[in-house]
Amino acid sequence: MERKKICWVTPDAFLDTDFEVVPKIKDFDIHWIVLFNLKDNRFSEKDFEHLGNEHLHIEFLHNTTRARYPKTLLFFHKIKKIIKRENPDAIYFNVVPRNPYMLPLYLWLPKDKTIVTAHDGRVTASMSFGKITSFAFHKGFNSVKHVNMFSKYQAGFFNQNFPGKDITIIPLGLKDFGRPKVSKRTDCIGFVFFGTIHFEKGLDLLIEAANQLVEEGITGFKVSINGMRRVDWKIEDKIRQPEYFELNICNVPNEEIPNIFTYNHYAVYPYTNMSQSGSIKCAYNYNTPVIVSDLPGFTDEMVEGVDGFSFKSGNVEDLKRVMRDCINRSPENYDALQAKMKEHISDFYSEEYITGLYCKMFHKLVD
Repeated sequence: MERKKICWVTPDAFLDTDFEVVPKIKDFDIHWIVLFNLKDNRFSEKDFEHLGNEHLHIEFLHNTTRARYPKTLLFFHKIKKIIKRENPDAIYFNVVPRNPYMLPLYLWLPKDKTIVTAHDGRVTASMSFGKITSFAFHKGFNSVKHVNMFSKYQAGFFNQNFPGKDITIIPLGLKDFGRPKVSKRTDCIGFVFFGTIHFEKGLDLLIEAANQLVEEGITGFKVSINGMRRVDWKIEDKIRQPEYFELNICNVPNEEIPNIFTYNHYAVYPYTNMSQSGSIKCAYNYNTPVIVSDLPGFTDEMVEGVDGFSFKSGNVEDLKRVMRDCINRSPENYDALQAKMKEHISDFYSEEYITGLYCKMFHKLVD
């Protein structure tokens, strides 16, 4: 039987979603179009050197202008030319329509053989260029037929805003950035915050909880903060107990990510709003228990007392309660928690399970 071909398009922003999936799909020939921004890319071409094979061809496109400049039209036109040249049986387009210059390409995509991704079911306050993004978002998603989403929570919003679409929900897979070069810290209990720092991620709540714990006499811990700042306040200004914080405010290189999660005991996600968190799948991959706010995007996937613990969103007292319990947890209790987490993750986020869901989605479209 002749193998079916997929054109799979992924921008740098979502490569951590697809990097562990695309090379492991064996049922199809895949032409993978990888898009890089003008600057601030998290990946580079060298990260793909070991991936190509007879059923996977990778093509790189570099945008040489800023995303909001009209010349970006030419960049998206190149993508269209490649897709037309490859004449695939299916197109997987993991590029969210937030840029109006993308719309000519987006509206051209053949509806019956294209699956687009929607990471959010609605425009959120954290998205830049709100009115422009909202226009592109609604114009683009109103035009599609098949949609891949990554959480039931966001699919609910998408169904409200864009009814009648064929939605397939596949959980985000684990995010593996290689093997760590460190072991778990022994000087104290480490709480890690990782990811781009914007106001919906609630870093200020975590900082305040840590400040208050120290002021109440609770020590034996540190908070490690890692990521680019996208808030209009200085992180240092929120910190009253600087000796209990470790700051790494930058675009964290991929090779540092395994060490960040492995070295610390708990990954904290004090979000006040979210679609789904890719960062939490880093914690899952490195067997680092999590502390999450009780938002549906987290509680849909996190099993209380197995993968970690939850607290009332926006409630500093409840976050302090959970952190205090974790600081006082015995080493044996922590080891038992990690063992339960590892077993649960291996059952529900295995490579075979996740790739099987993608293959099932594509077979449904092309067979």
